[in-house]
Amino acid sequence: MYKGNYIDFLRALGYRESGGRYNIENSYGYLGKYQMGESALKDAGYYKGDPTRRNDWIGEWTGKDGVWSKEDFLNNPRAQENAIREFHRKSWKYIRLLGLDKYVGKRIGGILITESGLLGGAHLLGAGNVKKFLKSNGRYIPRDGYGTPITEYIKKFAGYDISEITGNSYYPYEINETTTDESDNNGYVWDMDSSSSYEDGYSDDYQSDEEDYQKEEKEKSIWDLFF
Repeated sequence: MYKGNYIDFLRALGYRESGGRYNIENSYGYLGKYQMGESALKDAGYYKGDPTRRNDWIGEWTGKDGVWSKEDFLNNPRAQENAIREFHRKSWKYIRLLGLDKYVGKRIGGILITESGLLGGAHLLGAGNVKKFLKSNGRYIPRDGYGTPITEYIKKFAGYDISEITGNSYYPYEINETTTDESDNNGYVWDMDSSSSYEDGYSDDYQSDEEDYQKEEKEKSIWDLFF
């Protein structure tokens, strides 16, 4: 099912994130039409970063597109449109580095994985959390600070031609809307903020979570020998 091109993808994403409004900030400090945080704007080249992991915006801005402050960014639609494209290009780079594009065309947790679905999931919670979902075969479902599951974005934003970002030819995978709902999944859940970067996905917390998961799987296989 073809849903449209990258412009259509952005239109749907902007509506989901902010109702299409540019001059808006949520309770977690995410900004603009696409609700971008510090990590995302750092990846996009607009923000230099700061010592904290919160979106407190106490660091310096780069001045890209004339943006020198949070207020500048909120009042500059052109900068926001440029920033989301840069962020998505960087996000796709992370998706490829993690080898997540090899899941395209497969079903994970009842969801058909597409390129645009991967990008949607990465936009919400970062490529590292997309990896958690995929590598667990759909048993682990990360969520953002508002409780939004990553599966919602992977499904909702599937089926768009984002070749402008990926450089790949679009393949019209059939989207089956009757896929398994994430509410049927009893896996673990992480509470995360949205628009996390690749760095967030590969933080010490991520490494610890991955090690715990591997340990759990190893112990499970050992006990399976006795029961």
